[in-house]
Amino acid sequence: MLSINIPVYNYEVTDLVAQLTKQASSLLIDYEIRVYDDNSVEPVKQKNRELTSLKHVIYRELGKNLGRSAIRNKMGLESKYRWLLFIDADSKLISEDYLRTYINKAEPECVLCGGTAYNPQKPNKPKKLLRWVYGKKREAIPAAERNRKKIFIITSNNFLIEKEVFKIIHFSENIGPYGHEDTLLGYELYSSGIKITHIDNPVEHAGLEDSEVFLSKSREALKNLKFISEEIADNKTEFSQQITFLNRYKKITLLIPHFLLRCLFYLFKKCIERNLTTKNPRLIWFDFYRLGYFSTIK
Repeated sequence: MLSINIPVYNYEVTDLVAQLTKQASSLLIDYEIRVYDDNSVEPVKQKNRELTSLKHVIYRELGKNLGRSAIRNKMGLESKYRWLLFIDADSKLISEDYLRTYINKAEPECVLCGGTAYNPQKPNKPKKLLRWVYGKKREAIPAAERNRKKIFIITSNNFLIEKEVFKIIHFSENIGPYGHEDTLLGYELYSSGIKITHIDNPVEHAGLEDSEVFLSKSREALKNLKFISEEIADNKTEFSQQITFLNRYKKITLLIPHFLLRCLFYLFKKCIERNLTTKNPRLIWFDFYRLGYFSTIK
């Protein structure tokens, strides 16, 4: 009935698998937990190899790094049950009814997105603060608001999809290595008439990146977003209207010419990066940083 897919890259998942096993066993359903390691460092693999002794777990180590999209496609297409649950390795379950909620709400040709939560306590390490602040403000959103504002937006860290749907529409492997692969998946599902429903069934994002890493990933994600919007969505209004960032960029550049935005970005880039990597990162500067960087690649 349920295939739980956890792609792993340099993260130990024994505790997460234990949580999922406990919940799945209590439901008395057929299930499997697939853990595919995308060429992690040896210490992580040694720890996760403990999972091979568990009855319902399929643990595999890949010979080379496939990347975020390809590994998810491989897991989903190799899964044997009707419902596919994708959950990121750095997730923590915060509800004892997490799996039950998905099972009870599953319906044909409908993708369920559970959402993301963050620890209410501020991280002790200043270098983790930017990711935490951004997550708390921009990602930890109630389902009612997500359903109202995010018609085709899904987040790949926590969603349920029917395998028959996933066999036809899955992650694109023709974009860059990081960012917005779930945006594109959501857009293609929506364009094919598949219903996308957001529910309040979040997992906690426990693996916060350092601020410098998050900035680097944000730049890579913007490159993907540019490619998707121009080359795949063909600059369709329907696509850009659903992407808050693209809407904001369009409005900003009506007031500030592209060349001036680029100049301002290069002028203040180092100062902004200093703020964003300190113990008091300001999201207004992060927003300007992304807008400015986007102008340099446009």
